[in-house]
Order: sequence, then structure tokens, then C-alpha cells
Amino acid sequence: MSVLLVDPFSSGVHYHGLLQEAGLTYHTIRTQRALDSGLSTGEAVPSLVVDHAVEEQLDDIVRFCRDRGVDVVITGAESGVPLAEALKIQLGLASGAFEDQGRRFWDKPLLYATVRDAGVRVPEQIGAFTAHDVASGRHRSVLQTAVFPVVVKPDVGAGSVGVCIVDTVEQCLEAIESIVSAPGFFGGEQPSAVVQEFVHGREYVIDTVSHAGDHRVVAVCTYDKHPSSNGTMVYDRLRWLDWESSETATLTAYALGVLQALDHREGSVHMEAILDKDGPCLIDLGARPHGAGHPLKTYTLTGSSQLHAEVATAAGLEDSVPTGYQLGAHAAIEFLSLDKPATVRKDANPTEILDQDFVLSGEVPARPGTTYPETHSLLDSEALGLVFVSGTDDEDVMVNALRLRRSFDSMLEEVDHAR
Repeated sequence: MSVLLVDPFSSGVHYHGLLQEAGLTYHTIRTQRALDSGLSTGEAVPSLVVDHAVEEQLDDIVRFCRDRGVDVVITGAESGVPLAEALKIQLGLASGAFEDQGRRFWDKPLLYATVRDAGVRVPEQIGAFTAHDVASGRHRSVLQTAVFPVVVKPDVGAGSVGVCIVDTVEQCLEAIESIVSAPGFFGGEQPSAVVQEFVHGREYVIDTVSHAGDHRVVAVCTYDKHPSSNGTMVYDRLRWLDWESSETATLTAYALGVLQALDHREGSVHMEAILDKDGPCLIDLGARPHGAGHPLKTYTLTGSSQLHAEVATAAGLEDSVPTGYQLGAHAAIEFLSLDKPATVRKDANPTEILDQDFVLSGEVPARPGTTYPETHSLLDSEALGLVFVSGTDDEDVMVNALRLRRSFDSMLEEVDHAR
């Protein structure tokens, strides 16, 4: 018996230590999609048995798994979802009822259609447009009846790259054409552009772990965010919700409905939803853990996380799915961002912001003398820094978060002729 770990990048990099601590034998696969997207830079990977893996190798990888007694497949990052979900089906670990080889977990139009068909609310889809549609002008006629604002996003992607909110037909056309004319985030097929209803409300994230079709919610959080100059949404911070809150109960019930609609059986799911007067509405979903190291913060606050729960299940230490969680402190993740291009002063030391007494942990990759663009995605924020801040209560957390931002902003200088 052993574990197959697919693309242990982003938060998934922490699986190595947890699997070793649990005494589990594991094998690692790195996909070509991880390399094409930059989620992996070609670094050495422990227990690597297949590198540059593609879905055309599925049969060979299935044989490897059966020969090695693999009975658990763990997905570390979004790039590994297509191969991992197809493997789960072939190994009898996931439902093959949809006959889509797990594509519903990463192809956005299919994801929303599957959930909608089960009677669970998702955004209204206005259209999905290929490069051929753009060349023929079909997208122009479809958009004439659209109600703005709308959301435009790639059909396959990650990290909010390419996702934007637009207010006019002209802006929408520009966003569509930008998506279909550029390489996909993960390489491979040219992306299509999905145009959806814009759902007004606060954004939440529900992180779950499933085993044998039983689902556990390990964290419910909410985002504070603002639009950038080109309509993309920039995340300011993420805050954890108490398990006892009314929002948590509503979102948990909705998330379980989504998982059932998709017939999800095994592994972590990171789900984003908007809550408005009509209830929750799915915005995005990834069949992998929450990225950017978030599970380690959840573990600090609750004593568990998606990573820890999956490894415990693989080790046979969790026979039943526990319900709920208890927050041990008030905290938030602050996403550093720029409203316009700026340069970190050469005499500055950005990592000094981590020395403040309210900072629990953090990563600040921003370097002195380096110029950074306006923030348009979560990946842009990751290049600057993500910082885990605490406080005596939620109000104190916000005060400390603003103190952190002021400290970072004091290290910046504007770029000449930036606009």
C-alpha cells in the first residue's frame, strides 16, 4: 500500500514532510502542466518517479500504481488535477459515472453545467468563446444582449490569472480576445473565454476533504478585495469565520450540495462562492488543497487542515469524518499589492515587516531595487508577499493589517511614467 502524489507544488509542497512523518511510502509525479505554468521551476522533487507527465501516459501510470499497490492519489496543485482525477477513476478511487475522465473538475463550462444540472445554483453563463468564434465574430452578436457588468475568465486556469470584471461590450470584447490569443496558463490547448453573470456579494471560500464520499469542512473564510484598474479583482486579505456563524452554516450546506452534484469521492476541494440575498453561488472550484500555504495557517488556528486530514486518512488514522472546527485565535492573511507599478527602494529591507509583534509568519519575496507591476492576480501578490497577522479580536486584526501595509508602502517609490 502506498500513496501517489501528483504535483506537490504551491501548498502541496508540504505533503512530503507530512507523508514521511506518517511513515507512508509515496511516489511523486510532476506533470508537464506544472512546468508550463511555472508552478514548478524544475526543482528537485523527492520520490519523483515520472517527470514531465502528460495524460497520454495515463495507462502506463495506472500500471505503475497497480504494481506498487497505490491506494491513495493526492493532488498537490491545480496543474495536477486532470491527471490525478483520471487516475482516481482508473484505480477505482473516484466515480466514473459522468464518463468525462474527471474533466468536470477543471473545465469550467463543464463544471458549471454539471452543478447546474443537479439543481445547485451557479452563475448564468452568457457564452464560451474560442479563437475561432472570435475570428468569425460570433462573440459580438452574443454579447449584444448581455447585462453588464459581467465576468470574463479562461476556461482553464488558476490563481485568478485572466479573470476580470468588465462594464461594457467593448471591454468584454477586449478581455475575450486577450484570453483566446494568449497561451493557456498550463500550456496545451488554446484557452477559451467564459463570460458569466457577475454575482454581487461577499466572496467566501470553503475548504473540504472527502473520503469514500464523506465530506468534511476544515475551514470557511472570506475575502476582502478591490478591483484593479483593468477590472481584475485584487485580494486584500483572507479571514477565517467561526464555525458557529450563520454564514458558515449556509456555506457548508451549499458546499456539500456542490460536492454531491459533482459526485466527488476522495481528496481536497477548494471552493469559492459569492453569498448574496439569494444564497450562495459557486464562483470557482479546484479539486486540490487551498494554495499559497493557506492550510498551514488553518492548522495553526484549528489543529487540522486539508493536508493533515488527507495524510491522516491515508495512514488509516481517521476512520470517520469529523464535523466542524474551532478557531484558536483571530487572524488573517494579508496579500500585499500595488495599485500602480512601483519599485522597492534599494535601501529597503521588505522582510523587516515580518518582525512586527502581530505577525505570526509570512513570506515576502519582494526584493530591493526591483520594479513590480500593478497587481492583477493572486500570483502577482505572491511575488510581493503574503503575511499571516493576528490580533486580540477581528477589529484589532484589521488595525494590524493596515499597519503592515503602511510599513510595506513606505519602502516603495513610484515608477516614472507608469501610466
